[in-house]
Order: sequence, then structure tokens, then C-alpha cells
Amino acid sequence: MGELVAWGLGLAFGYTVRNMLTSWWRDLVAVIAVLTLGATITLLGGEMTNEPWLVIIDIGQVGVAALIGCYVLPHVLRWLRGVVRSPTS
Repeated sequence: MGELVAWGLGLAFGYTVRNMLTSWWRDLVAVIAVLTLGATITLLGGEMTNEPWLVIIDIGQVGVAALIGCYVLPHVLRWLRGVVRSPTS
């Protein structure tokens, strides 16, 4: 279940901040946010006590999902808008 949360939050985060990432300090803030989201997901999922190394996997999942949300998701949504558009428009 934690993987779904990691992917969902990563996609939402990437899609939300895609236009904000224009300077190096904003990129640094985004990296810190991805690290924090991944660690928080591991902590709240209860995996931190049993296998603390899973924090690396959750951070990676959030990071990859954020990149997909930042670069791929806008194009997919634009394509879906074109497909769903009614023929009368």
C-alpha cells in the first residue's frame, strides 16, 4: 500500500511543481521535498522499524514518480483532452 502512496504523491508533486523548477535553489527544495516524502511514507507505513533500508526504495519511487509527473503527465493529459474532445467543438 505504501508503494501506491509513494507513486501517487510523487506524481502529484511532480505535476504541481513542474513550472516552479527554474533555478538551482528551487531544484534543491524539490530534492529535499522528495527525500522528505519518501522518508515519511516509510515511517508512516511502519517499515522503518523492521527494515530501515526500505527508505531508499520509497525515496526512489517518489523521485521517479515526480519526474514522470513533471515531464510525462502533462503530455498525456494534453493528449487525453484531444481524444475526449467532442466532435461538435
